[in-house]
Amino acid sequence: MKQLKKIFAVIPFFILSCTGTQYVKSYEPINVFLEKEIIEKGGKYILQTDKASNAIVLRIFNGSEGSEHIEDPHYYINDGLFVEKHWKRMYKRYVNDTIKKYWKKEDFPKYDFILENSRDWPKLPYKSAKYLDYEVMIISEPMYYRNKRYIMFYLSTSYFSSGSSPQVVVMKKEKGKWIVDRTMWEEVFY
Repeated sequence: MKQLKKIFAVIPFFILSCTGTQYVKSYEPINVFLEKEIIEKGGKYILQTDKASNAIVLRIFNGSEGSEHIEDPHYYINDGLFVEKHWKRMYKRYVNDTIKKYWKKEDFPKYDFILENSRDWPKLPYKSAKYLDYEVMIISEPMYYRNKRYIMFYLSTSYFSSGSSPQVVVMKKEKGKWIVDRTMWEEVFY
């Protein structure tokens, strides 16, 4: 009976360790993007601790929901970045990962982010008026694409008084440095 308890105690750790291997080992690409494109000296930032869902990245990149790609004249599809077999491989790899993951201060050592859970968003502006000037960021876990040639992640920035700007950032490594290949904005039609 004791061995059975040990087995049931070890199984969740094994499953969690296996799910983590599909993601990048460091958050260097995100840190590079934030430094070059987002963070302003003296700016005030709040980072949502719970990471954005993989499904958001997959939907924006695909141009639709699900694994089937809907042909669309988006600039990022027509220039060769979107390749059906690589898309399906990435989709299968990441779509079913629904384990909630959280950012920590150590993930962004250069920045003094205020970390807040999404459950606390409705209360935050009322807790303190000082947060109204803060830029809020929601970021997903970076995901590999095309045999690890590219990394992509979701980033949304906003202020409490304005709408958000959701985007998928695609980066690649050239000469040992991460560079932005492109940014894809979520297109919303009414």
